[in-house]
Amino acid sequence: MTESVPTTNFSASWIRVDQTSNPSFYSALLDATRAQGLDQARREPDTVFGPLDLRAGLRVLDVGCGTGDYLRIMAPLVAPGPAVGIDLSATLIGLARQRAATDGANVSFRVGDAYELPFPDASVDRVVATQVLLHLADPWRAVAEMRRVLAPAGLLSIGEWDWDSTCLAVTDRELGRRFTHLLCDQMHNGLMVRELPAQLALHGFTRVAVTPQVKLSHELDAAYEWLIEPVTHELVRTGAITSGEGARLLDDLRERAGTGRYFLARTYYSVIATCG
Repeated sequence: MTESVPTTNFSASWIRVDQTSNPSFYSALLDATRAQGLDQARREPDTVFGPLDLRAGLRVLDVGCGTGDYLRIMAPLVAPGPAVGIDLSATLIGLARQRAATDGANVSFRVGDAYELPFPDASVDRVVATQVLLHLADPWRAVAEMRRVLAPAGLLSIGEWDWDSTCLAVTDRELGRRFTHLLCDQMHNGLMVRELPAQLALHGFTRVAVTPQVKLSHELDAAYEWLIEPVTHELVRTGAITSGEGARLLDDLRERAGTGRYFLARTYYSVIATCG
């Protein structure tokens, strides 16, 4: 298959996973970047999913579920209630189904569009959308769909990074600052979380609770391998930075990691809102 969108072009490729030459890049990225969170969720599901108030019989929908790993942890908490995941990528849905082959009967996955959720009005009790809205050209249309399928008093859970909050220690400060702004612009809606509380209220949600969490990295972890390095190569490819600047940036970060001076901080926002 001819690659129509480079995998590193995050602003376009996440909604065209199946049209790239390497769809497995995205499942590997999700596995690597979510490994720590998934480990905690498996060990402490009641704590991690506490704000969703999951209990037996509830109907859960995960929009943009990817490989479905979070939904598979939630499913036993709501059984026998259905836990359904949808994603635009048939490749990711296929992998989610494989991983869920030995799970309970209440978990299922299907290809679906966040703009046209294949569910009746007021048919689910919980909707989860994790790092999905930033990839959409019209995130608020998707929010309206999520509200449509939510039952009265149902809960919506959204998780998003504020991509312009990225703080990366770079010896060349000007290059570092330029890189973090370009990183934000690599995301289709890198700043959308700042509009999220107001938009949820406009769409009829109440009791909107926003919880920020700063994530720190002091070594070349998954964030470096699957975010910083690919984005640097993409910025060089598009001419946003020169090849010399890209090499200098990555060399500097590797040198900092080797001498204990690597520092990456990002802010993640968890938002819970009530339908009605």
